[in-house]
Amino acid sequence: MKKDLEIETKKLRAKGYSIKELHKMMGVSKDTISRWVKGIVLSDEAQTRINQNYTNGQLASMKTIREKTHKKDLISIDFAKGVVSKVDVTKSNQSVLCSMLYFCEGNKSVKSLVSFTNSDPGLIATFLYLFRNSFSLDESKFRVLMHLHPYHDEKTQMSFWSKITEIPKNQFNKTYQKPTKGQYKKEGYQGCIKIRYNDVSVARNLHAIAKMFMERYK
Repeated sequence: MKKDLEIETKKLRAKGYSIKELHKMMGVSKDTISRWVKGIVLSDEAQTRINQNYTNGQLASMKTIREKTHKKDLISIDFAKGVVSKVDVTKSNQSVLCSMLYFCEGNKSVKSLVSFTNSDPGLIATFLYLFRNSFSLDESKFRVLMHLHPYHDEKTQMSFWSKITEIPKNQFNKTYQKPTKGQYKKEGYQGCIKIRYNDVSVARNLHAIAKMFMERYK
């Protein structure tokens, strides 16, 4: 029942219904509505409908908030540039970074092959860059499993992920189609992929490096 409400709420939000309107229509708290519709990209027509429900004062207030948020983002970006520019990118440091990423997002069993799953193209690309720089790898041992929704075009997504991972399409396994109850399409979502590298010893090394590094801070 709640899932049906969420799906219907997302459909109405995409049509330009405001949080306040959805709150009244669905009988769900504004916080829950906001969480459900977060990330939905509105068309110009939908945004126009929402804007019509605001007073000029409200719109001015929203603009001010956006400008303040933008300024804070710029400050954070400058801070990040200062930190990253000072990082000594040695092979050892890359191995530690790679291992920590794997410890968070990879297979937790030390007896299994290397397996790293995520939907963020940037994180996938970063892990593979560090992984390839940290170990002498046999590229033929890579396999990729895509998890896609029915609205995805398999060939398009395979081309996308092959480019991101630099792994040939002939090393992609049969795609897993995620079941879905609604027609909601998550804009910009490229699906999720699981990268496997068929070498247990490398997986053990990744876990060992991560655990040894964390031991230093106990």
